[in-house]
Amino acid sequence: MKKQFLAVIIFFTIFSFVSASTFTVYAYHRNRQFSSRLARNVNYKIVNSHTNCAVVVKDLKRSGVEYAYGQKKRFAAASMIKIHILAAALRACQEGKLSLNTRITVLPKDVTGGSGQIKAMQLPCEFTLAQLLRLMITRSDNTASNKVISLLGFDYINETCRQLGAEDTVLCRYMMDFSRRGKGVDNYTTAYDVSIVLEKIYNGKLFTPNASKFAMMLLKSQRVNDRIPKLLPSGTVVAHKTGLEKNVVHDAGIVFSPKGDYIICVLTKGVKDYHYGKNFIAQISRLVYNLYL
Repeated sequence: MKKQFLAVIIFFTIFSFVSASTFTVYAYHRNRQFSSRLARNVNYKIVNSHTNCAVVVKDLKRSGVEYAYGQKKRFAAASMIKIHILAAALRACQEGKLSLNTRITVLPKDVTGGSGQIKAMQLPCEFTLAQLLRLMITRSDNTASNKVISLLGFDYINETCRQLGAEDTVLCRYMMDFSRRGKGVDNYTTAYDVSIVLEKIYNGKLFTPNASKFAMMLLKSQRVNDRIPKLLPSGTVVAHKTGLEKNVVHDAGIVFSPKGDYIICVLTKGVKDYHYGKNFIAQISRLVYNLYL
């Protein structure tokens, strides 16, 4: 009886080991096939469009399913830098330097041009830090962004980028400061740097789980949806941030699809017009989404 019992245990141990090994090998090959299709389809689109771009796609559930083209190429960040400003603000809250309830007064002299709602408000007006961050992300408000930058300081924001591993991201000027941009001073980032911050947010590792949840909530509330979400099925949840400035059109975020969540980041420069750049990003986004159907 003891020998029979031992034999049964050995049989199931071997069976479990072989089954697990077989599943691992199957999953590995399936993931490689998926990555190959992803690379083939996106490469074809990039080559035939002749667009100067960087693209990163990373599956957030399956290890090894990812695609990168020009991921370390530096681009003028435009409003994409606001993801890193958000991260720095949440770090300051975690360190006790600020809180999301910190009250900040915006004066008429603080107003800057470009996108945003504050410039149309009756000022002076008091906001909480949370409200400014919401406007900065969901409405890409430049006045809110500049107020947060002045609150944190350039050095603190750039140090935060280094802490996060965003080594090629740098904030050197305020939003809409084209006089400095004309002198060659600009804000820069890469598709890789944006994607690693998004991954930390998704995994609850942007300093604290609560900070990550807050950042995700803002990105999911994005009101500018003419790029990554544009061609996706209605109701698809996308947590993302856009960037738009002379010669650059960007979008990066997390797509929550029925068959998997993934990061997609598309940065472009030198496109012939904004409409073309937005459509290019939307087409890359739909192309990737189709692989998850």
